[in-house]
Amino acid sequence: MEVPFSEILSRIAVIDRDIAELNRLKSRLPADRPYSPTIQLTFDKQINTLLNERVSLMELPILHPPLWLLPKEGEESSEQVSILKERKSLLAGDLSLAHPNEQDVINFIREIPKTEVHLHLEACVNKETLKFLYKKNGIEVTDQEFEDKYNFKDLNGFIQVFFFVQGSVKEASDLGYFIDSLADYLRSNHIVYCEAFFAPSKFIQNGLDFDEMVEVMVNRIRQIEVKDGISIRLLVDVSRSFGPENAMNNLKRVLGLKHKEVIGIGLGGAELMGPAKDYAEVFKIARESGLRCVAHSGEDDGPWAIWDAVNLCKAERIGHGTSAIQDPELVRYMKENKIPIEICVTSNVFTGKYVRKEQNHPVRYYYDQGLMLCINTDDPDIFNVNLTYEYFKLYRFLDFSIDEIIDLVRQGVLCTFHPEKESLWKSMEEKIDQIKVKYNLNTEKQVAPV
Repeated sequence: MEVPFSEILSRIAVIDRDIAELNRLKSRLPADRPYSPTIQLTFDKQINTLLNERVSLMELPILHPPLWLLPKEGEESSEQVSILKERKSLLAGDLSLAHPNEQDVINFIREIPKTEVHLHLEACVNKETLKFLYKKNGIEVTDQEFEDKYNFKDLNGFIQVFFFVQGSVKEASDLGYFIDSLADYLRSNHIVYCEAFFAPSKFIQNGLDFDEMVEVMVNRIRQIEVKDGISIRLLVDVSRSFGPENAMNNLKRVLGLKHKEVIGIGLGGAELMGPAKDYAEVFKIARESGLRCVAHSGEDDGPWAIWDAVNLCKAERIGHGTSAIQDPELVRYMKENKIPIEICVTSNVFTGKYVRKEQNHPVRYYYDQGLMLCINTDDPDIFNVNLTYEYFKLYRFLDFSIDEIIDLVRQGVLCTFHPEKESLWKSMEEKIDQIKVKYNLNTEKQVAPV
């Protein structure tokens, strides 16, 4: 559909004004009030919705575009040079300025290739796919019920959304649509490699066969890699929510697989209900069998929980890790042993246990201390966020420079379980350097490698 240029510009102007107003109002929220996290999340959802609309508008075909958008080749008059500069400013932006336009920063972050390793498959299912699956499986759900589910106000509401998504699956083949939805998210954020959590326990309780579910997902993952060059790997969530015995059963199921796409296990679920030490034996067997092992820790419990995850479970990465800042010795240990923290800013602000506002997130301290970090969304379609905005929040709220953001993208590659990290980063870096030129950025590498 082609749209008149004037209408696009008019709507973008309105969006920019509304975003500025919402950010101004959000900045006035007190950090120490019990109601702050839920209001903050409401602001974030609306801002992200507007930003997504802005990006969509920029990608629309233009009906009768003005001539200055389509300069003739070979003309180098002063007028033409001025037109070219104006066109470049609109379409690419200039990040060499002391205070570049924030939308230009967002566009740059969106365009550069990235990796992501902490996101849950169920939380990547978009509403359109979810509605299709409910209809396909003969379950009546009204549009209002959908909106009410996603308009949650607390952690319990979030958990209900997670169960709501899982409830749409009635046969193993439905999980192919989950992978397709994940792939849509990855494409839109230029994510070239990801590791996603798959939580099988509830599906198995509902009568689905584990091997059949994995087979469906692996087949779709392979098709996507051939078509788009995007690599997806799965970490099976052994889950605290159902106890150690169930976790061991899930591990045994994983050990029976022969797919390269399933690379390991993760410990998710309610942290306070299942301390990591209860799952040490599960992780020991997994490690000895050659599986990669990660654990959510320090999201809802103190630094002692992280100590158990790294010492008893030997977790190779820590998901969230927001409470590590309370223990300088733990921070030093994780730095010296190069144990990465999977940072999920929006998710941590929402849960609100240790972080109430983006400005207070420990990611800035962790980075300055030299810890290995990777930036993630955790639950993009439930929180209405994406990886582009997660990086942008570091720029806007935590004083990360463009160079530091690129360095975090590099660290993100090193934090993956990709078998050829250096090769992957080299190919990504070449593309990033090309995009930097487009945005008039100095291509000198100013950040020392970790």
